[in-house]
Amino acid sequence: MALEENRTTRDYLYGRLLAIADRLEGQALYKAKEKRATNAARFMQLFAEHPYKTWRQIELALSPYKARLGGAHYFTGLIDEVMCKFGSDDFINDKPLSGEFLLGYHCQRAKLWEKTKVDEPLENQDDEET
Repeated sequence: MALEENRTTRDYLYGRLLAIADRLEGQALYKAKEKRATNAARFMQLFAEHPYKTWRQIELALSPYKARLGGAHYFTGLIDEVMCKFGSDDFINDKPLSGEFLLGYHCQRAKLWEKTKVDEPLENQDDEET
């Protein structure tokens, strides 16, 4: 399956956000030559149970990684794009996610990896924008 950029179901969008956060932090860790799991990967189970509360933790923890990537403008724009697709009641609903979030996660992740293979590495795109 391919990423459905116009799909606006709550669980799918939350999955996309998690994938973007994972890739952003992963790029920053790679740039710093650090080998460890990202916060997105570590919090995945908690995120599935309490997405609204956990997303706040994950997004706030991205600040130092954004700084390492010169602002991470590509990723920040992508997060903004996905966030704007939520209905207000959908975003603040903290009920557990269905398996659909995994579809959004993996489709978004595949798209980000595809972009890295086709274009230059994402970290270089961010450096150029500052």
